Amino acid sequence: MKILNITQSYSGSGHKAHSEGNPKDYPIDDNGASTLKKSYFCCPCDEMVVKRIFGLGTSSSNALWLESTSKVVTPTFNDYVTIKVTHPNDKDFENIYVGKKYHRGEQIILEGDDGNATGYHLHISVGRGKMVGSGYIKNSKGAWVIRSTEGGVKPEDAFYIDKTFTTVKNTKGLKFISLDDASIIPARYVTASLNVRYGGGTNYKIRNSLPKGTKVYVYEEKGSWARISLDEWVSSKYLSFEVPSKVYETKVTTADSLNVRSKPNGTRLTVKAPLPKNTTCAVMETKNGWTKINTDRWVYSKYLI
Repeated sequence: MKILNITQSYSGSGHKAHSEGNPKDYPIDDNGASTLKKSYFCCPCDEMVVKRIFGLGTSSSNALWLESTSKVVTPTFNDYVTIKVTHPNDKDFENIYVGKKYHRGEQIILEGDDGNATGYHLHISVGRGKMVGSGYIKNSKGAWVIRSTEGGVKPEDAFYIDKTFTTVKNTKGLKFISLDDASIIPARYVTASLNVRYGGGTNYKIRNSLPKGTKVYVYEEKGSWARISLDEWVSSKYLSFEVPSKVYETKVTTADSLNVRSKPNGTRLTVKAPLPKNTTCAVMETKNGWTKINTDRWVYSKYLI
């Protein structure tokens, strides 16, 4: 969430049945904004898919189950992750359906007060592994806890805090590791103008190109190819751990099809263009609402995050 404001941890009186029963989970209540303005729960990893929606139109608390589509690097494990989010209101499920996928940073569901919740917030539980059965089970203390292949995990064991995305207001004493402090995946740097492809091989279509000096992270390697996002691959031959004199950070596209131009408001390009949603782009320069992503390649800054 954009604001981490835990109003009750898993040791709080309302959650003790969850964390002391068997099986157990470790829920937190997060009020990411205030009662005057609700806040979104956003996708915390490369990609998550909606597995189940429960409670709409009934007296039961509304709940949403999300499952990562690939293994996630966390502070304590590398595995699939299941997340259950409770209390969103009926109307906020309008565009959500089982099978819908979300990508890192995308807004998924708003805080709510469904199910006799004490004000707007989200009750969030995390499980290691994939969702099992209905996604929850009643434990020995009578609490409904998340059900996944490896069981519930503490939020501080599953989440890092990205200070470029989340402002920390209150952790209720829980100690989260910041990405700034965690040497999870060392950065690598592009050593030449480098094509980004849809798969690990020259037989895959070119999606975009990154200029020399672009900072990337490698999540998987197969032979001489490296995966830098969910479905973007580059030749690892042109990646180095050595920090160059000029470094370009990256952003990703948010439009379904983003035009690339030769200059701000210039000619629309057809080579390696348009760019699909969630394409990694270097940020070389910004000018009057436009971002330069490579030599003579510009996109509208509004559609980069």
